[in-house]
Amino acid sequence: MLKDMIKRTLILAAIIILAVFSVSLLSVGMTPEIALVFEIFLLSFFVTVIQQMVKQIICSHLILNIIIEYLAVSIFVFLYGYFVQWFSRSNWWMAFVYVALVYVPAYFLDMAIVNRDISYINAQLERRRKEC
Repeated sequence: MLKDMIKRTLILAAIIILAVFSVSLLSVGMTPEIALVFEIFLLSFFVTVIQQMVKQIICSHLILNIIIEYLAVSIFVFLYGYFVQWFSRSNWWMAFVYVALVYVPAYFLDMAIVNRDISYINAQLERRRKEC
């Protein structure tokens, strides 16, 4: 339930941000801030595609999957950031830091939510076993 609430909140926030910046784009034209927002949304779309592709291909080893996904996303963020001029040749390594700053808390949050769901399911199974 918490995971769905967070997901819905983030989707709603994304829709609001896109709507506000789309209206701004129409009223004031393309500014660096508006371009940055649309670049981030485009990057998010590509990262989601990469994550889905990695999940389709990779084996069931969780740590290996996380490492490969992190590297794939980091390399893509680096390339994307280089082409939209977020990174220069001197600070290219920041792409890997930024991805880690997003992935580490996201994975810990996801693990906490999954563990809570597992505990809830186990408690429900135990309750049903006692009822029978």
